[in-house]
Amino acid sequence: MPKLGMQTIRQQQIIAAAIETIHERGIEQSSIRQIGSRAGISPSLITHYFGSRDELYTLVLRHLNRELSRATVRNLRKASTPMERLMAIASAQFDPEQFQPAVASTWFALWAALRGNAEMLRFQTIYHRRLASNIAHCLRPLIPAEDIDFAVNCLSAMIDGLWVGAAQPTGHITTETALPIFQKYVLQLVGQLSRREARTWN
Repeated sequence: MPKLGMQTIRQQQIIAAAIETIHERGIEQSSIRQIGSRAGISPSLITHYFGSRDELYTLVLRHLNRELSRATVRNLRKASTPMERLMAIASAQFDPEQFQPAVASTWFALWAALRGNAEMLRFQTIYHRRLASNIAHCLRPLIPAEDIDFAVNCLSAMIDGLWVGAAQPTGHITTETALPIFQKYVLQLVGQLSRREARTWN
């Protein structure tokens, strides 16, 4: 956790600078000095407030997870039917503010580098359990109970796969392409597993 006294706007500047630096240079070639230079903040000040580079990177991952969770809650408030709720979750996952190459590549790089970090493991576990719970809640009115876990795993894997696509330099997976792919996959999956064919999103 950052020490008290760091202004929120400064934290956001540092997080944005860390994401861009890791995306451009890779995690091994990124340093506090380079991140500070991009953010226009003294490296010593970053070290004072955040400690080590790993502590800063942990904060970046927590920030990205938190933003996804907030977007999910915000979108779900506007949805009423099970299918609308599923698409609300997808819209949060593929929000253009996060679903872009710099964020996606940084996310995977940091998670790989910090996977032995106990705090991050706990935080990621909570996040993924919440995502799975939200998806399962949407699916319960649509498919048999015995298929819920299978469908949750399928949809979670689809989300992860689209994020991998977003991290690629080709740029062919964007919000505009990810949402229709996810929607079509959900319709096919629910149609196969339900006792009646799913034809619409209502």
